[in-house]
Amino acid sequence: MADVVDALAESDTTAYIITTLALLGGLLAFYYFYIYDTQQEEDEEKLEEEEEEEGAREVIEPRDFTLEELKEFDGDEGRPLYVAVNFIVYNVAKGRSFYGPGGPYEILAGRDGSRMLALMSLDEGDMKDGWDDLADLTPFQRDSLNDWVLKFESRYAKVGKLIQSKE
Repeated sequence: MADVVDALAESDTTAYIITTLALLGGLLAFYYFYIYDTQQEEDEEKLEEEEEEEGAREVIEPRDFTLEELKEFDGDEGRPLYVAVNFIVYNVAKGRSFYGPGGPYEILAGRDGSRMLALMSLDEGDMKDGWDDLADLTPFQRDSLNDWVLKFESRYAKVGKLIQSKE
């Protein structure tokens, strides 16, 4: 009989330990997903708002840009930060952490990023040196480019059009 009582006591202790560990794991998961993650999102939103204010301070008259003129707007040394997508030029200053110096999409700064976005590539070799009419894009690549256009239109201000020349 004593063996049965000892066995029951051990199983109760084991159950208690397992239950305690499960509750602690649940509390830890709750903290991470609801408190820590929420704080991180708030910090990111605050940073985005600051970047937005920085980009919004500048009132820009829409104009036409050639590829050569667009190069001046690469975000280096405090210059404005523009990217052309599907012949529309956007002020991406509020996305400086993405498109500015050191950002993952910095290759697009001050350039026509249409082809690279359509191809979903950040390889310099996928960008044409001169004017790109995008006529050779496949339907899938066109759809990809259109998805990017929707993203840019919803997040960034249009500052003009990309044109081949001013002649």
